[in-house]
Amino acid sequence: MQVDFYQAGCKSFFKKHARQVDLIRRRIAAAVDEEQKTGMTKVKLASRQRVAGHPVYEFRLNLGKIGSARVAFTIDGEQVTVYFISSQLQKSSFSHDVERVLDNVM
Repeated sequence: MQVDFYQAGCKSFFKKHARQVDLIRRRIAAAVDEEQKTGMTKVKLASRQRVAGHPVYEFRLNLGKIGSARVAFTIDGEQVTVYFISSQLQKSSFSHDVERVLDNVM
């Protein structure tokens, strides 16, 4: 599975945790892969908007010492694109921020 990160949506989170970027990327890739294999049980829709016809999903992920984060992504076959990562765990705030990022994608 190929995981890409949308620069505009992930930049601020990666900048805040600059020393752990590789760890974050690996954990997100592993978590998305695991969710896809287990039937996406922890995954919810992040937005009603679609990107290139694909729904935008989100789930909460524990990143160890960094803490918990929410991740918004799409899946297109073997291609996963992560559009937004945030330590804002409240669903309504996170969804609002995802909508803002997705407006710039389209």
